[in-house]
Amino acid sequence: MAQAKGSSAQLGIQKEVTYKTDPSPDMTRIHIVSCDLGLDGSLEESKTIQSNRNAVEPFRGRKNVPGSIVVELQAYIAKLFEGLLGSNTTTGVSPYTHTIKVGTSIPSFVMEKGFSDIAQYFKLNGVKIGKMSMSITDSGPQPITFSLVGAKETVSGTSFDATQTDLGKTMFDGLAIGTIEEGGSASAIITSIDGLTIDNGLDEGIYVLGSSGERVSLPEGTVKVTGTVKALFDSITLYNKAVNNTESSIKVKYAKGDGLGSVGNESIEFLIPELKYAPKSPPISGPNGVYVELPFTGFYGNSTEASIFQIVLKNAQATI
Repeated sequence: MAQAKGSSAQLGIQKEVTYKTDPSPDMTRIHIVSCDLGLDGSLEESKTIQSNRNAVEPFRGRKNVPGSIVVELQAYIAKLFEGLLGSNTTTGVSPYTHTIKVGTSIPSFVMEKGFSDIAQYFKLNGVKIGKMSMSITDSGPQPITFSLVGAKETVSGTSFDATQTDLGKTMFDGLAIGTIEEGGSASAIITSIDGLTIDNGLDEGIYVLGSSGERVSLPEGTVKVTGTVKALFDSITLYNKAVNNTESSIKVKYAKGDGLGSVGNESIEFLIPELKYAPKSPPISGPNGVYVELPFTGFYGNSTEASIFQIVLKNAQATI
């Protein structure tokens, strides 16, 4: 018996033109750590009494397609970032600069989990990115979790797109962080940004009669940005920003080579243009160095970016 192996599996992704409807196949492969996106149906209990204490046959419940994919920060996953925020502007000519911001809507995707070793392919339609979560650390891979919600799953013995485009897996580690700015100035005390989360507030409860239990729409809500800055406690500057409700910002840039975007010189920058810290006193946890950890919430007020979160990606990809 041949068993499918995760080491042989792959994930393809493509934007839908119409929600929950297949476009002409043109998938891009995403290099993943894991993926548990898929159908998660339910059965609903009947209340009918049979006079013999035996339960009757259960009823079918709604169809749900939840899950997540985990990737390590890469230079060629702009499609996921556009799916998270919704708006992209590409400039330049080889290399290219992709500026991704919050748009009025986010796209839906068709995705395919492929198990080529046993020729089974799970196609998911109507998939949107509900949330992105990551922690920015000073070394090693930088894992990102994208939480997803879809509408339907179809299983086939053939792939939706057997010739997916593979852009490679040019990855950034923590040592690729070239600059980090807090409040518009370079910072030398931030040790990590933990639990950085961008949440689209998807409305997952839209089902209608006659839809065979499938989700028919998946509108996005207000974008929320949260996280926690951890820094060396060498002064009360950050603490005072929190206590005084002072507006600040955070920018983190990863780069390979010169960071200008040619092959081997890619870069990515995460920017929260406007945020405020929640006050939290530094604890004494023992005899060693003391840190201050300040939860923050991003917002949009009047920043020139006009976006609560912005991603600038420079690479050799002309179109995302």
